Amino acid sequence: MHLIYGAPIYTFWSELPIAEAMVIREGRILAVGSKEDLAARYPDAKRVVVDGKAIVPAFNDCHMHILPLGIDLGKADLRGCTSVAEIQQRLRAWMEANPDAAWVLGRAYDQNLLPEGKHLTRHELDAVCAEKPIYLNHVSKHGAAVNTLALRIAGITRDTPDPDDGVILRDEDGEPTGILLESAASLVSKHIPKPSGAELVQAVHRACEDLARRGILAASDASTGWHDLEAEVAAYAQALEEGAPVRMTLMPLFSAARRAGWLEHTEQSGEATGFSPHPPTPHPDLRWGAVKLFADGAFTTRTAALRQPYADTPTTGVLMYEPEELMERILTVHRAGWQCAVHAIGDYAIALVLRGYRRALEAYPRPHHRHRIEHAMLMADDLMAEMQALGVVVVPQPEFLWWLTTAYLKGLGERALSLMPFRSWLQAGVAMGFSSDQPVVPGDPIIGWRAAVTRTSRDGTCLNPEEGLDPLTALQMFTVGAAYATADEAVGILAPGKQARFIALSHLPEQIADAEMQVIATSRELLQA
Repeated sequence: MHLIYGAPIYTFWSELPIAEAMVIREGRILAVGSKEDLAARYPDAKRVVVDGKAIVPAFNDCHMHILPLGIDLGKADLRGCTSVAEIQQRLRAWMEANPDAAWVLGRAYDQNLLPEGKHLTRHELDAVCAEKPIYLNHVSKHGAAVNTLALRIAGITRDTPDPDDGVILRDEDGEPTGILLESAASLVSKHIPKPSGAELVQAVHRACEDLARRGILAASDASTGWHDLEAEVAAYAQALEEGAPVRMTLMPLFSAARRAGWLEHTEQSGEATGFSPHPPTPHPDLRWGAVKLFADGAFTTRTAALRQPYADTPTTGVLMYEPEELMERILTVHRAGWQCAVHAIGDYAIALVLRGYRRALEAYPRPHHRHRIEHAMLMADDLMAEMQALGVVVVPQPEFLWWLTTAYLKGLGERALSLMPFRSWLQAGVAMGFSSDQPVVPGDPIIGWRAAVTRTSRDGTCLNPEEGLDPLTALQMFTVGAAYATADEAVGILAPGKQARFIALSHLPEQIADAEMQVIATSRELLQA
């Protein structure tokens, strides 16, 4: 048993918003209150004095990619590269450190940072290595850059047609350039050797340790089943058994959930009540969340589906499915009793998802469904009103504003002012939980929290500051809001009965906009000291 004190505790608990101390027993909060009272009631509790300015609930990243983060941490890091030469140099350094690797793998390639925003070519990657296939994930996770050998392994030639929901970029002669967008990237990625079970466990451990260092002690994997559903669940459970410090919610991909037989349903009184129960999980800190669907692509690859064309590209993006098929998939998830989460970034895609939710709820009424729209970036007044009316939860990523505002302005022009209207969502009564989508961005919750308040990018651009939140409300979206989005009642606030997942900050949370805020300790470190 531990008595925690030494800094004000921001509980986000309505009965006692700020406390002096709390008592922890076996990972649960036993009591919250004054130091004097709790010390008298629990005289045998070990005293833990926090060396910091504030204690707050730990961050909950309710939309990220846990296994991909762990795997990406083993790839060449191309984040921030502003020239082809810099990309080539980092890839060569990775090859020297990994001489036995069958493929040269990189992460976070971003053409928007290169001169004139021009993509790499396969020839520039061939100059790094022509004897091994090269595969670089785009920073958005909605595309890839590959070399000639990788194209050859996949059988991609000038005569290969674009897949229905993807694009093979080609030069003026019709030859593939090495840039593959959306599902076209899978034509190559499916040939990359899959990680073994032991490698999956190692990746989960890598990801969880990396998350915990940043104060993220709860997280959701928004693409479970991309490799092998059973193997992934086993890896998450084993990592938790071995001490992984993060409580994890798994969001199975629609295709994986359907293959597992989890989306079957029976008709009963015209209601969706969950006739196909969620399968059990092999660890108490491993839980099932929403079934994940995709409606469109991403802004950075110009594949998010818009009502009007991009400012710099004469396209309106890409839909992952025809509208009726998307709505049928939403209906399938809803009537099977699952929470549904749909990736929709462009305004056209968001409108389609809302139409799908309305149809599903009219056909099978269900209160408290907490259906989600992931990202929900380009908004319009009619979309916001529909979100509120349907009770939809939005899950945006404020950290995107810090890293990607320049790309948004290039692609959207003045429409970028309508991106992620945090304040308007809350004023309209729309439920919201913040996340990062890492490893698309580094996943620094301090940067995301500050961006939600200031809406300022790393180059100083401030995008619609009227939509910024006050510091405590923004922090609540990373804690209370994220817990609501994942329907996880065990975390989010520091109150009796809740899990003891908290962090100590270097400054008061109200100072996030100006202070060099840091996470100086987590509950795991404090309780193990």
